[in-house]
Amino acid sequence: MSVALALYGIEDIDPKLALKFAKHFFACMNLSITGAGYYKYLSDGDHVGDHGFVVVDLTELEIRVNNGTATAFRLYNEKPGTIPWFASFGYSTNDFGSFYHFDGQCSEDSVGLDSLIKFVKDISANIVLPYGIIYSCEKVSKAFSYAAGNNMAVMYPYEKSSAFKKEVPGRFQGRERYKDGLLRMVYPVNILSSRHFEGEVEGMVLRDWIGENRGRGTLETLTSSTWLWCVEAGHLQSVNKSLGEAGILISWKNPDIKKRF
Repeated sequence: MSVALALYGIEDIDPKLALKFAKHFFACMNLSITGAGYYKYLSDGDHVGDHGFVVVDLTELEIRVNNGTATAFRLYNEKPGTIPWFASFGYSTNDFGSFYHFDGQCSEDSVGLDSLIKFVKDISANIVLPYGIIYSCEKVSKAFSYAAGNNMAVMYPYEKSSAFKKEVPGRFQGRERYKDGLLRMVYPVNILSSRHFEGEVEGMVLRDWIGENRGRGTLETLTSSTWLWCVEAGHLQSVNKSLGEAGILISWKNPDIKKRF
């Protein structure tokens, strides 16, 4: 099993600060950074917009980030027998076919969600995160794909595999409603803004709905306008069902509806 996070709506974070956060991600997990790289457009690519990943050491990446020749990048920790890496942290922008977000994964579940929560709390002292998720996954490669909505990856059997990809900028020119009140799905840990609390579930706003029943999770303040919503694994299905039926989950699909052939 692996643990992972995806943080969205980070357009105001510049690459220098993003690199500082990336290094702190590994510090929170007590892991060394064994490799790094950045994305660049290929002048000899077959198509306009073709890009590649340039592997460099951390020192060179820092130089390139500071002088502006590297923007989107990834740091990672490699260990024998782990594919594609043991842990990584990436900063993506609207270039290179992606969109603004952080993604981080570690292929050792003994690290625990607590290390990722600590990271989120630490960086929230410097920035406001409008939306994010922390989740567990069987493979680090799937966790990586899931953060960006790639490869039809899903966490739940009651989740539409392509819905989130159509919500983000880029090819589908998505509306990014996860920054404006909707949630992708409900996960063990969710970073929510005050806008998310305005969603209505079973006749009440989301914040009141959560507080009405202990099985709906707990809320912890991150900043004056953001919160951590933690939901125990045994309650995730019922919580997702309630919010999905209320229409505030981007990727929800009703498992009770059978396909007709």
